[in-house]
Amino acid sequence: MQKGNKELFNGINTALNISLYMVSPVVVGVLLGRFVDGYWGVQPWGTVIGVVLGMITGLWAIYKKVMEGK
Repeated sequence: MQKGNKELFNGINTALNISLYMVSPVVVGVLLGRFVDGYWGVQPWGTVIGVVLGMITGLWAIYKKVMEGK
């Protein structure tokens, strides 16, 4: 494999990992928030809090991954 292609694939891999670190916690937060909304009837606050916590968790995971590489 040529050096340029290897760098390209490394860049794509990094971008996919970062997106996975950000999207996964938000999806889990939405699902749990929707469950809380249905269970306790607090629409839309369970979902809103789930999204916010998911975003914070995703950013924290990205931060830890970046600091691990240094």
